Amino acid sequence: MVGVDKSSPYRKALIELICSINNEIPLEEKNQVLMVMILDTEEKISNFNGWVKKNLKDGKLEATEEEIVRAAVKASKMET
Repeated sequence: MVGVDKSSPYRKALIELICSINNEIPLEEKNQVLMVMILDTEEKISNFNGWVKKNLKDGKLEATEEEIVRAAVKASKMET
């Protein structure tokens, strides 16, 4: 990741979040890799995490793989 160091807790949290999502909603490996690559700053990771939280219903993510990837792309393009 360009903006977030490999030892960053944000990077670790992103990997854990993607794994958690994948356990519930199977994600293609290429989409998992894409999300790790584009969510390359703490702010982008936080934005994506916020989207995930907004789409939880009774502790389960209510989204398709396409919606998840789209949200990651949108979070990666957000500017402050």
